[in-house]
Amino acid sequence: MIKAVLNAIIPVDKKLKMPSASELDFNSYKIKNRIEKIEIDFLFELTKISNDEFSKNFIDLDENQKIKALNLCKLRKVRVFSAFLKNIFRFYYSDKRVLSLINVGSSPPFPNGNKIEDDDWTMLIPVYERGTIYKKVDDEY
Repeated sequence: MIKAVLNAIIPVDKKLKMPSASELDFNSYKIKNRIEKIEIDFLFELTKISNDEFSKNFIDLDENQKIKALNLCKLRKVRVFSAFLKNIFRFYYSDKRVLSLINVGSSPPFPNGNKIEDDDWTMLIPVYERGTIYKKVDDEY
């Protein structure tokens, strides 16, 4: 079922030659980032909504019904939906294949860093001169 969900959230884009999320290795990301519970909670809610609203499993819905089920999940279980979606985007846009296709480089910018040409640091002077704007909190509970 997860492949159907990933495909519904980020489908293939043939024009841009972008893979669908289901073509990438979500299982490794899930294990590495310890989000199994987030996935289980999301799939449970989505399955419940699919069965209640369409009397079908999510995988058996047509494309429009899948989008409707995802939107209902977003409305009814916003925290579960948001936690899952945040991880899907993080998973997809951290994949080396995707990064190379969107031409932002396929590796993190550090330790070498990104070069910023003609950077103007003077715009930060008012921020620096303003000083501390946060309230110190006692560490004891």
